[in-house]
Amino acid sequence: MKFTLKNKIDLTFFAVAITIFVLIINVYNRAEAVKENRASIYQASTVNALLEKVLSTTIDIETSARGYAITENPIYLDVFALKKKDVNTWIDSLRAMKVDNNNETLKLDTIEDLILTKITFSDSTILERKRNGLESAAKLIELGQGKQIMDSIRNVITKYQEQQINLLSNKLKQTEDNVTTRDFLFFCFVSLISILIFIAYFFIRKAVKRSVEQEEIQKSLIEELSLQNNQLNDFSSIISHNLRAPAANITMLIDTFDENGDKEEVKTVFDMLRKVSQNLNETLSHLIDIISLKGNHKIVRENVKFETVLNKTRDNLQGEILQKEATFHVNCSDAPEMNYPVLYLESIFHNLVSNALKYADPNRKPVITITTQKTHNSITLSVQDNGLGIDINKYGSKIFGMNKVFHHHPDAKGVGLFMTKMQVERFGGKISVKSEVNIGTTFTIIFNQ
Repeated sequence: MKFTLKNKIDLTFFAVAITIFVLIINVYNRAEAVKENRASIYQASTVNALLEKVLSTTIDIETSARGYAITENPIYLDVFALKKKDVNTWIDSLRAMKVDNNNETLKLDTIEDLILTKITFSDSTILERKRNGLESAAKLIELGQGKQIMDSIRNVITKYQEQQINLLSNKLKQTEDNVTTRDFLFFCFVSLISILIFIAYFFIRKAVKRSVEQEEIQKSLIEELSLQNNQLNDFSSIISHNLRAPAANITMLIDTFDENGDKEEVKTVFDMLRKVSQNLNETLSHLIDIISLKGNHKIVRENVKFETVLNKTRDNLQGEILQKEATFHVNCSDAPEMNYPVLYLESIFHNLVSNALKYADPNRKPVITITTQKTHNSITLSVQDNGLGIDINKYGSKIFGMNKVFHHHPDAKGVGLFMTKMQVERFGGKISVKSEVNIGTTFTIIFNQ
């Protein structure tokens, strides 16, 4: 069968259409697989962190019960009650991860039952100390039942964590394989399409060279190829939430720019933009550092000044600060600096200050007060605002929970305070909150040094 020039052109474009369709489906499927793996990686990492909190809190329960049995100091009872509340928070957060796997649900039930048994035994030890004294409580402890329960809890949690780590490793490997395959498919797509487009161009040019200018054909082909390339780039791009604040800040600063303003005003806006761009570059570097630290349990501490971190935070949020006309009262003279991982401190400042701006009372300008105080072996940071406030009686036990929001706001995700609490407690610190509706909120953090 002899193919005419028209048949060749039709077949070439049909092959191009089929190739585009097949490769786009493959790239799309790989991208979806990467997205699913990222969700699984996030869940596995969060579950592992929460399991660590459950174990450490259970150990604190055991320690406080023994402390009371030995000393009969009532302060241990306060710690005991607090840690019982905390362990329920971590268990609730684990269940909030919405694990649908029956096997994992059974493990959570087992952990919860063992912890309940441990709490019951600790209650018995405390009661025995109250009724019959130290010697009787010591005999109860010496029976070893509490140790057996604690060993069972450690064993179950360790196996659960190992499973999550294996899952995390597998998902990371799958993600890497999917990205590699996607890049390979993209290379094949570009190569094959380039070849087919060249063939099609050759046939089209030969068929229409008497009626169409060669320049117009080339322009059409370049525009088509550019459109396809842009679509692929849009399809594969990833926007990190770590960059939203600087990006939004740049937008707000540009909105405040007045072309008819005086030179000093223009210089001020551009100086602010320069700071934001520098911070944006530094944020990208920090993100790379964070990724490299994921597998490193030893996180480097360094001397960091509170006002330096605060100034960077204000630069990153300058657009919103100007828009809402927020003012800051800062007093860090008593404790100007401390030894702490700068990445964590920057994240803590960003979450607390951005919350103060986000939930500002629309009827008054935001006033944010930041103070530090040094004690014998700790440093206290206080961040106070005059915003909408939180109903402590209603939400007090949920303030630091995962996915908990207390005001209707389009940017509210319920993750910031949860992560802040984890970052503070990772290094032995504590965070608390006081708030009144329509009066304001005060977050207090105690950093151990």
